[in-house]
Order: sequence, then C-alpha cells, then structure tokens
Amino acid sequence: MKLQYKLSIMALGLMAFTSCDIHDPIDDVVDPGQYVPTCLWEVGSTTCKAGESFTFQGKYYTEHEFTPDHSEVWYSVIREENASAGMKLTSLMAYTKTYSKTDTVRSNQMIVSFPHSEAVWDGYEYVITGEVPTSSNLAPLMWNTPDTWDQKRFDGYFPANFKEEFCADVVDRFTRDSTYYSALRDVYMKYPFPNSQFAEVNTKYGVNLPTDIKYTEDEQEAVSDKSDRWFATTEASEAAIIGYYYKTVDAEGRTIIHEVPKDYVNPDVNLYPVYNAADWVFCRYDDDLGAIISTVRAKYMPAFKELLQSVKFEEWTYDSGNRNYNISFDRKYSLQSRFYVFDTAGNKGRASDIRVISIN
Repeated sequence: MKLQYKLSIMALGLMAFTSCDIHDPIDDVVDPGQYVPTCLWEVGSTTCKAGESFTFQGKYYTEHEFTPDHSEVWYSVIREENASAGMKLTSLMAYTKTYSKTDTVRSNQMIVSFPHSEAVWDGYEYVITGEVPTSSNLAPLMWNTPDTWDQKRFDGYFPANFKEEFCADVVDRFTRDSTYYSALRDVYMKYPFPNSQFAEVNTKYGVNLPTDIKYTEDEQEAVSDKSDRWFATTEASEAAIIGYYYKTVDAEGRTIIHEVPKDYVNPDVNLYPVYNAADWVFCRYDDDLGAIISTVRAKYMPAFKELLQSVKFEEWTYDSGNRNYNISFDRKYSLQSRFYVFDTAGNKGRASDIRVISIN
C-alpha cells in the first residue's frame, strides 16, 4: 500500500489559486510536502443511547521511516428541534404550523485518545478497537399532546412569537374570503363569545350580530341557539326570495355583484335570486354552479376577524375529544464523528468518512 503524500508539484499547481477563496480539502488532512498516516474506520452502530459509548474499529499504517504514536476520535454535536401545533377548535378546517431548527451545539473536538500500543498488527495494517463515550445530557426530549397546559415548558421549547404567528394565520384563513364558511360558522357556534363582545363589534363596524345568546350551564343550549341564529335557505322557493342580484365585470376583469330589491326591473341584465338568511349571510343562487350557495357578507368580515382574534392559542389547539392540546415538540442529537491518527513526528492523518451517530 502507498502512503498518502502531497507532492510538491501539486502544491505549486494550487498556488495559482491562492487569490481565490477556495477551500482546500487536502490541506485539512496533510501539510504540504509531508507524509501522513493513512487511516480508515468503521463504527459498531450508527445509534447510541445517551450516556453510553459507541464502538469502533480503526485501521492505519505509516511508511517504515515513520512510527505511529496514537489515534483519536473527535466529534461535533448536532441538535435538531421540531415543533408543531394543530388547530382543533373546529374539525371543518385543518391547519398545522411547524417549526424546525438544526444547529451545531458543540464544535468538533477530541473526545478520546488511544495509544498506539493498544493497536494490533494484522500483517497489512494496524487495527485498533475502542469505545467512545457520550453524555447523558444528549438524551432525546419529547413533549407531545399534553393533558394540561404548561406555559413554562411551552416558552422553553417553542420559538418566540410562535403563538402569535399561529393565531394570525388561523384568523387570516377564516376571514380572507368565504372559503371556510362552514368552519367559521362552527367556531361561532362552539366558542363562548360573550354578548358584550358582539355588542362591541356591532357598534364598531355597523353590523347586527345577535347580542342575546342564551348562555347557561348547559353549553349545548348556547350552541343550539347560535345555530338557529346562523341560518340560510337550502331549498329554492318563491317565498324565500328577498331580492335579486346581477353581475358585471370591471376593467381589471373582476366580477362585481350588485344586490337589488325584489321589485327591481332591468331587462339588460340577468337577475338571480337572493334568499332569506341571517343578516351576515349572503345566500343566493349561483348560475355557474347551478345551486344555492351561502357566504359571509364582506361587511361582516372585519367584525368576525376581531372576534376570532380574541381566541387564545390554547383554545385553538385544545382537542376536546381527546382532552389534550394538539401540540408537539421533540429535540434530538447526533454526533458527526471523525478518526485521526498521529505519528511520532506530529504528522496527522484523517479518515475520509464522517460517521454520524444518532443519540437515542
């Protein structure tokens, strides 16, 4: 076998690039013009329990005029964190916010050294076997779907502003348009917005949400009451028609809906019926779909947005069916391990393979 050797002609060739910020991988392993030990290694397993040791087998050799001195195992510690939270206040809209971060919490450093005297010559190269310790502090951590809320743990695990960003995203989805009409109705029914809050948004936005919801010890009574208030026509009938609307297209290609009284007459436009519904519900026949559809009137969206903004993160994520919070966090570590061999002249050889050890 031939020893790794950096020829002077290679060094001269590389001088042409000294003005460029190019990383020289050879220079990390050997010094120009120097012989270094040749080495390689394997690990017994790519997983290891925190606080225990992983095994390895290293192989190396040097030219006859050099003498091996010792070998070393180094590693850096990589931490990976993942967090998520899912909306559970209603099952009619799915939303999950996730967070991931990977960073190096300990830079590459020597962990254990083995004297050359512990290696065995097998007729071709020296072979050394050993164990490399890990810290018990590297044990994985998990906090999933807790039964009770722990603000201190949440603040310690989740990034700053996670709650605020989650709530803002959820509210935006509910109120940017009427895509989640049924989900918004479900939240309206289930969440105990106080009548005083309805009165406040009515005054602020000039709307007419009910302010006499019957809240009692029986929560279902309030849900039923709200369900009755949020109604819409589902079957077409002349008696249910309260007006009409027609559509135009503006200069930018957007469809504009014009709502008109029941006695409106205009032979130049196609009129479509508007049906009886709650004040905030625009219930109408859609000619494109050939069916009755219902959406929240644009005038009411700011009021609903303010109502939803009062819902707390814990309330959005609480799963009433399983009686826990739909949040999760995990932290795990891995080691990026390297094997080095030194001779008595101070020359250092490095195995090219970085072994990744997952800590469990």
